Amino acid sequence: MNDLKALQALLDLAAKEMPKKTLTIIGVEGKNFIQKNFRDEGFTDNNLQKWEERKTEDKRGRDITRYRTSRRGKQGNLNKYGSSNKDRAILTGHGTGGNKLRNSYRYRISLGSGQVSFYTYKEYAQRHNEGLDGMTKRQFIGKSAYLHSKIANKVTKELNKLLNK
Repeated sequence: MNDLKALQALLDLAAKEMPKKTLTIIGVEGKNFIQKNFRDEGFTDNNLQKWEERKTEDKRGRDITRYRTSRRGKQGNLNKYGSSNKDRAILTGHGTGGNKLRNSYRYRISLGSGQVSFYTYKEYAQRHNEGLDGMTKRQFIGKSAYLHSKIANKVTKELNKLLNK
């Protein structure tokens, strides 16, 4: 009888604390997932789907990242565009601090409805994520089996910690 009361007390505690903890876990893991996709330069659902490389040719088909040459044809430095794009991650700007889209995502927890919403103040984020208006699709946020399993593992771990008190 005493064990049953202790179990009921633990279950009541879990029912009280887990909803908020679960929403916080979803928010943190979701934000980490977005950061991971930018680091990996692709979207992870069951496996990683890499983003398409950025264009290196202009409208006339000329290489815009080419090296300058001297009169004798010796290779010089990269042109201005090429030097700003060389070894730069996709969806990362140059000369502006770079990671503005990556670091612009926030999450908001609504305890009343039990939802977590992710948002950004960057208008162009949806255009990149969904490939709108002729833009190449480079998804970094969306439904993902990988994210679902990460959240499930964290929630299970928190529940086990709470029940093993």
